[in-house]
Amino acid sequence: MTLRSLPDPAAVVPMLHRSTAHWRRRRAGVVLALALAVAAGAAFAQDDLPGRVGRLAQVAGDVRTVGADGSWIAAEPGRPLSTGDRITTDRAGGATLEFGSSTLRLGPDTDVTVKQLDDLRVRLRFERGEAVLRVRSADILGEIGVETDEGLWVPHHVGSFRFDRSAQGLLAGQAIAGDMLLEAPDSSLPVAAGQRDEVWREGARQQTHFHRVPPVDDKFSAAVRAADRRDDADDAAAPKFLAAMAPLAEMTGLRALNRQGRWSEAAGIGPVWSPSHVAAGWAPFRDGTWHWASPWGWAWTDDAAWGFATSHYGRWLQRQGRWAWTPGHWTTRPIYAPATVGWLGGAGFTLGGDPAVGWVPLAPGEAVFPGYAASATYWNALNGPTGSPAFVRPGLAANAQVRFAPTGAATWANRGARDAVSVAALVNLPAPHAGGGS
Repeated sequence: MTLRSLPDPAAVVPMLHRSTAHWRRRRAGVVLALALAVAAGAAFAQDDLPGRVGRLAQVAGDVRTVGADGSWIAAEPGRPLSTGDRITTDRAGGATLEFGSSTLRLGPDTDVTVKQLDDLRVRLRFERGEAVLRVRSADILGEIGVETDEGLWVPHHVGSFRFDRSAQGLLAGQAIAGDMLLEAPDSSLPVAAGQRDEVWREGARQQTHFHRVPPVDDKFSAAVRAADRRDDADDAAAPKFLAAMAPLAEMTGLRALNRQGRWSEAAGIGPVWSPSHVAAGWAPFRDGTWHWASPWGWAWTDDAAWGFATSHYGRWLQRQGRWAWTPGHWTTRPIYAPATVGWLGGAGFTLGGDPAVGWVPLAPGEAVFPGYAASATYWNALNGPTGSPAFVRPGLAANAQVRFAPTGAATWANRGARDAVSVAALVNLPAPHAGGGS
């Protein structure tokens, strides 16, 4: 996205000064690498980017992913996950991956790759270790599955499904609850609740063999059950009016809000959520890091454990002097955005004498203008529930790939709110892929 020139840069000087000291204290990784994306556009797509995204919700021990340069780097919680992302844990490690309402919990010495994550399918490639996939929603049955060398494991009902590969290479699939089907190249194998099967292929024709064995209940099983109970408690803490908004269940990161804030309903807006504990002067998109996340480009990772959903969906507003977030009214699955912010900048926009860029959380009714090309259909789906729907441009086909940009001066509604504007200087910028990324 191209920065818009402000008609009166001096008008925002008082707000910029309140942010300056804070940003000078921030770690080096926060200094705006995103400026390259803002000024020149971060990513251009031949086709619309997927609306579905995953996230690395929790890590324990040494958890690594592959950086943009092909090297292994530490995997930090809160990072978005998309097609091609690979996560590994060490012998004492563990991790939780979320994909909408579904979770994949990894045990020690485990290697998993996101083979496909888009609006049609979630395909997870399990290489080794131990992992449990929990599917909570019947709406995604037939879309989600776990791929192994032996075939594709497809859940047929909601439930929990465990996968283990021993040091000798033997694979086992277990239906803890619910049932699933192994679709092997030469056969299929149903696995009902409470059943566990070891599967292997051998011989010149690589025929599939299986052997039913007793279910496993070990230390990893106990840890998964405990984590599931915490998730269930979070779900139970959600207000009943959210349950009536079924598409919200597939908003990645939404569950984290239920125990770390308060939900209410606001007239003319709908459900709103406010965090329980934030520092004085806190504002959305203030504490976190900009990083490169393929295929979207620069994306925001919030420092708060609950910050994923509030950074990539919905809008922010102030109620009774406090920040509140609304998810919007989704009638289809929520569409992920790298960051729901409006940009400030242009000629004369400086910080300490250096060229600078600023951003402010979008308010209800304001549209996300992504830094990548998209179609009118995609743009309307992204913004309809919480922004400006029904974009019309004469002569523009619904599937035409264009760069959407705001018109007129940047007059974001939250710009006048106390401490709402964050600013950083455009100096010493790293290359777009510096520091790794998805």
